[in-house]
Formats: sequence, C-alpha cells, structure tokens
Amino acid sequence: MTVGAIPTAAVLSGLDLTDLDNFAHGFPHEAFVAHRRAAPVLWHEPTEHTPDGEGFWSVATHAETLAVTHDPVTFSSERGGPRTQGGTILPDQAIAGAVLNMMDDPRHGRIRRLVSVGLTPKAIGDLEADLRRRLGAVLEDLDDECDAVALVRELPLQAIALLLGVPEADRHQLGSWVDHTFDFKDRGYLEPTAEVAAAQASMFEYGTALIAEKRRNPGDDMLSVVVQARLDDEDPPQLTDSELQLFFSLLFAAGAETTRSAAAGGLLALAERPDQWRALRGDPRVLTTAVEEIVRWTSPAAYNRRTATRETTLAGMPVAAGDKVVFWEASANRDERVFGDSMRFDVRRDPNPHLGFGHGLHFCLGASLARLELRVTLGELAQRVEGIELAGVPEWTRSNKHTGLRHVPVRLHRGTTRS
Repeated sequence: MTVGAIPTAAVLSGLDLTDLDNFAHGFPHEAFVAHRRAAPVLWHEPTEHTPDGEGFWSVATHAETLAVTHDPVTFSSERGGPRTQGGTILPDQAIAGAVLNMMDDPRHGRIRRLVSVGLTPKAIGDLEADLRRRLGAVLEDLDDECDAVALVRELPLQAIALLLGVPEADRHQLGSWVDHTFDFKDRGYLEPTAEVAAAQASMFEYGTALIAEKRRNPGDDMLSVVVQARLDDEDPPQLTDSELQLFFSLLFAAGAETTRSAAAGGLLALAERPDQWRALRGDPRVLTTAVEEIVRWTSPAAYNRRTATRETTLAGMPVAAGDKVVFWEASANRDERVFGDSMRFDVRRDPNPHLGFGHGLHFCLGASLARLELRVTLGELAQRVEGIELAGVPEWTRSNKHTGLRHVPVRLHRGTTRS
C-alpha cells in the first residue's frame, strides 16, 4: 500500500496498535478518540510488532464498522484477493474457512443454524436457576475482600460447559487451559511457549476424547447436536474431526472468557462509581440497561478483522483486494457520533446500539446466554451487597484482541439479603 496523502496512524502520536504493551493497562481509549477525530479509517503501517509484517486499514467509528460487518461479500471472514489465508485476527490463519467465526456464507449459515438448535431461549432459560444457585454458593464462600475476577469466573465457565456437555469434574481444568489463549503476559501476539503449547495440547486431547464420546453416546447438549448433524448439500456432509475440534475449542474458550471479562470490567466500573451501583440496586428496571452498558463499556472482543475481496472504498479510503481491514468494536462503542457523553458509564443508558456482540452475519451466537449470565451476576449481587469498593490496583491482560482483567481487588459491603 502506497499511503501518499492517506491518513495514517501517525496521527496517534506514533502509537503502535500492534504493540501489546500499549494495551497492558486496558484499552487505550484516548488514542482512539484521536483516531476518530482524525479519520474514521486510517492506514496502519507495519512495525516490528505487526503480525505478518503487513500494514492494515484501521477502522475506529461505529458507522464504518457497520459498513464492514454488513458487507460480507466485500469484506470476507475467510480470505480475499491474492491472499490465500485470512481469518478474523491480524495474522493470517490457515484455519480460515474451517472454524465458524472465520467462515463465510453459505457454509457459515448452514452450520450456524445447526449449532443454534442447542441455544434456544428455553435451553438458556433452563440454566438460570442453576446459575443463581452456583453464584450464591460462590458469594457465601468469598471473603468481603476478594478478587472480582474470581467472583464472576464461575458462571460463564459452568454455563458453556453445561451447554457443551462437559462433565462437571473436568470444567475447571478446561478453564485453566483456556486462560492461556487470551493473555499474552510475557510473550508476543500468539507467540508459543512451552506452557501455552502444553495447555493447547491438553485441550486438543480432551476435545478429541469428548467428541468421540458424543459420537458413541450423544446427549441433548450442543456438542452432541453438532457431532451428529448432517449437511446433505455439503461434501463431506458431516463436520470433520478437525472442524469439530475447532468448534469445541472456539465455543468453550469464547463462552468461558468473554462474559467473565465483561462481568469483571462491569464490577470495576461499578466499584469506581458508587452512584451507578446505587442506581442499579434502587430500581430493578435498571438491570436490563445496566447489562447493555457493561457490554458497551467493556467490549471484551476489542477488534475483529476482515479481508477485502475486491477493490472498494471505505470512508473515502482506497481499499485494495487482499487488504486487511481491522475494525475496533471497543472504539466504535465509544463513538461520540452515536453515544451521548460516550466516555461516561451510565447504567440507565437507553438507547444503547453498542456493537459488543458484533453485528450482521457474525452476531454473537451466545449473546442471549451472556446477557443471562450478566443479569444473574448483577441481580444476585444487588440482593446481597450494599456497596462495592475498589481495594487495590486492577491488573489488566496484555492483549489488543481481548480486553480482560487478571485481578480486580474489591471490598464488598454486605447488607441484609433482600427478598
């Protein structure tokens, strides 16, 4: 790409959006304020940190993010132009086209419809009583001074494990393996280490055994549905073992981690703003809008990527076939053109057209489950806790792809449980 007069990331005062150290203290929102003001779409030159050594188009605004997500023909989740690999993260992936979130229609739509059988409103609603019981037990066992991440970890882990038919005895072990996927604490982006390789190998071995068991003895869980499903107009008509492995790993990791990140980030925001916690406790109707505001505010999936399949323009910028296009949902969710007082956390915000669950073809499969988990977490806490106070310095994960927290020390001021 010859940038010429094209706006580049130099307007960000040299901030490298591929240097994970720039994301080690949370998403750098102030830099993206500058991005949105300078241009909705900028060309980001490659640096020593940029995967594949290639530049990319950086999209910071709500409207342009929607333009990309609503045009999957021009902006592919698989590949495009001369590019033989692609996907939805910055470095090209050989698995693009084989895993659901890196797949285009029509195959994406067919597989998604099959998977959705296990995510009906009834299936998700049936989890609610169990999740409330589990969170109540966690709260009973926690000291008043605790880690908010530990507090919210259990619900997402148990919910996705239940839906995928993972035996209860194995769930926490799988959760510990998944942790390595989302945090690049001491390494470069996707850089392998012995510890990470061991976790991935263990996850693969476990998934292989579980998929084999679902073939022999299918249940009514989502994984069994997908293992047994046939797509008669596809060749082969059933998902391969490799595709099933990718499906299991994707769903378990996303289900266990992203809602935990949203919940932990939400509790951090509420601990820092006692008036917002009082507003939530004082009016049960606020619970619904608070869930949406937490998703907007935290935006656990900070960016996604597409590949241009043909020459086009985006906000007036000339995009070539094969160019990488990265849209930052975490920035779009703070776009001043769409959200009044966008840098303010407001549990009463309504309307709230956030993109925290994505949009278009790849709208989050588990959005209703995530909403349930957040609603249960906030509701049960509101019943038992009068105040949440920050008791130390939060520690963020080091990733530009997933905005998460390792630790959030809090102090719970418990009150009498409300009826």
